[in-house]
Amino acid sequence: MSILKNEIIIPHEKFIRWFWRIIGVLVFLHIALQGIHYYVQELPWLLREILDMDEEESFATWFSSIFLFISSILLFSIAHSKENDAYARHWYGLALGFCLLSVDEVVGVHETFNTITEVAWTVPATWVILIIFLIYLKFLFHLPPAARKQFLIAGSVFLGGGLLVEHLADFYVEAFDMDNFGYQMLTAFEEFLEMAGVVLFIKALGNYLINDNSDVVLINIKIK
Repeated sequence: MSILKNEIIIPHEKFIRWFWRIIGVLVFLHIALQGIHYYVQELPWLLREILDMDEEESFATWFSSIFLFISSILLFSIAHSKENDAYARHWYGLALGFCLLSVDEVVGVHETFNTITEVAWTVPATWVILIIFLIYLKFLFHLPPAARKQFLIAGSVFLGGGLLVEHLADFYVEAFDMDNFGYQMLTAFEEFLEMAGVVLFIKALGNYLINDNSDVVLINIKIK
């Protein structure tokens, strides 16, 4: 990374490759440790916790929060550059939304929701997402076709993990409990889809920001 005048220049593809490697390592460690725990020898809880992709106090949660925050920064950068655009508020809304998702990843607001009601948080979340989708429909069709396609793919992957797989995991827990290897595989798949969706979105945002088909992302920042 280097700084030229008012711009921070970030090698786009290099960062994305490292993000995929991080996700791969986290998934591998989660599966390996859970496999050892359930089929070889019981492992200490603290060791499992920091490498369990489903736990709040873990490396996976930390990286998930970072990925979401990076998305928020990129969205704020785009929004700032489009302040006179008709859809500037939509960009700012997305930026704020991803910032809140980053906070929730660590704080665990949606998990707290499940402790105060018998209704799974995925149910109201699905309705909220449908409403947001309708609000953003014109915004999506305003985007260039390539960006629209990439945004929709990234969103589908993320929501497939965050809503669909997590909802299936709730049914699994009711039938088989959560203290088993099968549940751990479901949570690994869920978290993988969520992280993969965010990384795909970061890549899509990077492609949107790229100038003149270069391999860097230019983020305009005033430097005094």
